[in-house]
Amino acid sequence: MPTIVYSIQFTVNCRRIKSDPSGFLATRNRPARRRLEDYARQRNQRVKFHESPPHGHITRLDYGKGYGFIETPDGREIYFHRNSVLEANFDRLEVGDPVRFHEETGEEGPQASTVHVERKVRATG
Repeated sequence: MPTIVYSIQFTVNCRRIKSDPSGFLATRNRPARRRLEDYARQRNQRVKFHESPPHGHITRLDYGKGYGFIETPDGREIYFHRNSVLEANFDRLEVGDPVRFHEETGEEGPQASTVHVERKVRATG
């Protein structure tokens, strides 16, 4: 009867504890290896956290010229062009629609390079 030897490689405080001589985790069981690596990253506090993109709501629209403005929670106004709107038709936007966006500095001030329309909440009744 063959003997199977499992060994797990962890890095704790920048030191490797054990190796995987049989190559089991490296070749045959990738999901388990990934879970162990994720666990080791959490234990070593090396986990990346991504900031969520800024959000706001549409305050002004000019359908004829193809641009609008987004108001952020802190009261700033961000310009956006119709080509910046993702997954939505610019002509279907309405004042008050909630959006997420990526801000950059334009020639005349802050502007949104991409605008994603959040799911609209409709009042019932």
